[in-house]
Amino acid sequence: DTKLYGVVFVEDHFYVSGANDDTPAIYKINRNGELVDEFEQPGGDNRGMRDLAWDGELLWGPIRNEIYGITLEGEVVASFDAAYHPSTVIAWDPDREVLWVGNTTNDPVAVDREGNQIEGMEADRKDLRVYGLAYLPNDVDDCPLYIFSKERDTNKQTLHKYNFEDNDTTFVTYLEPEAGGAPLGA
Repeated sequence: DTKLYGVVFVEDHFYVSGANDDTPAIYKINRNGELVDEFEQPGGDNRGMRDLAWDGELLWGPIRNEIYGITLEGEVVASFDAAYHPSTVIAWDPDREVLWVGNTTNDPVAVDREGNQIEGMEADRKDLRVYGLAYLPNDVDDCPLYIFSKERDTNKQTLHKYNFEDNDTTFVTYLEPEAGGAPLGA
């Protein structure tokens, strides 16, 4: 699969969303990099989920205009209209118990597990082109929302982190993998 997108680590396994030659799947991979299982993604889109989140109970992923909550076995148990059309990035925030949902050119917004947008909870992306979100509780700089983006002029892959108290971002690093490639999830 040359179109791998989102990834989460759950119960000693990686769950990776991929487009699988236009048949989107989620792969369950062990620490040795061996494929343990895979299941088809919902939604009927040939690209599938471009980012994944784990809330301790369900995998969450955006597909175009929908957000899906699925079990680790691939059963869809929740779905709702996405905050943006399309929504492409997602992260679980265990501190506020919300999903941060966004896309490349819109600020991520907080939604609950039923899809209700939480008024006043928006993360100013500072004009970054967002391709992935992740959340790190107890970040040492109190900037727990991580934003994977690409610079407009250079197309360099960057990582920033977001501070909810001052609504600002901090540059973390450029991502320059030796083997090349460009991730589309975080």
